[in-house]
Amino acid sequence: MLNIISSPAETPNEESFRPEPRVGTENNLKWLARNWPASGKQTKLIMVGGTGQISFRLRVAQSHIRHDLTPSSWSHIMLVDEEKTALEKTTIKEISLNPVNGFGFPPMTNGVKEVTLNEYRNRSRFPNIAILGIPVDLDAVRATLERFKKQRAALDSVDLILRWLGFCWGVAHSPNPLMDGMGIPSAALLDVVLGAVGFDLTPGLESRSSCPEAVWQAARWWRSYYTDQNQTEITGAYCVSHKLMNF
Repeated sequence: MLNIISSPAETPNEESFRPEPRVGTENNLKWLARNWPASGKQTKLIMVGGTGQISFRLRVAQSHIRHDLTPSSWSHIMLVDEEKTALEKTTIKEISLNPVNGFGFPPMTNGVKEVTLNEYRNRSRFPNIAILGIPVDLDAVRATLERFKKQRAALDSVDLILRWLGFCWGVAHSPNPLMDGMGIPSAALLDVVLGAVGFDLTPGLESRSSCPEAVWQAARWWRSYYTDQNQTEITGAYCVSHKLMNF
């Protein structure tokens, strides 16, 4: 098992991080537009849970940090970089294990790529979605992210990409990287960058072992931790309409 600390909270936070079901057949962009946090310099993250093969492998891999060992609802997390009036043109920064235009040469940017939010509009491909508000200045996060892209000593995302691709593709005897303390690249990136500006994104797990499920648990169960640290908790909304197991 992973070394993960359980929150002492007895009930989940559904006040500042609330469930918001879809309305009718709205796609992910319409859902996001309806639940988008107030404008400002706070940092916004988006999580999705996909249905493709790589998403499936990632969701199952994260079952090891769930107390019931069931698959996670989440497979990916990304940073909202620049908001546009047309939400589909809003740019995001991410480290994807299934990048739209291929990997290119990841060492140049430590694996970080920029795409538009339009890539995640399809609710069939990404039925689970969440928007999270992080109480830190976005400009500070951007500056730290730019340094991160040139400093693989802080976190070698290229190594993480290769290890996770080996696992997701079923190469030889490739183990689940989480069991060796190697986080999913997208989440490990954000955990390290936000930690550098003073915000602990996953209190229950070491940053380099981070994954979308750990961020979900922080938003849902660690509200009192942030209060004790004199910080504002994670806020936002989520919609979970797809599960890999039902009881």
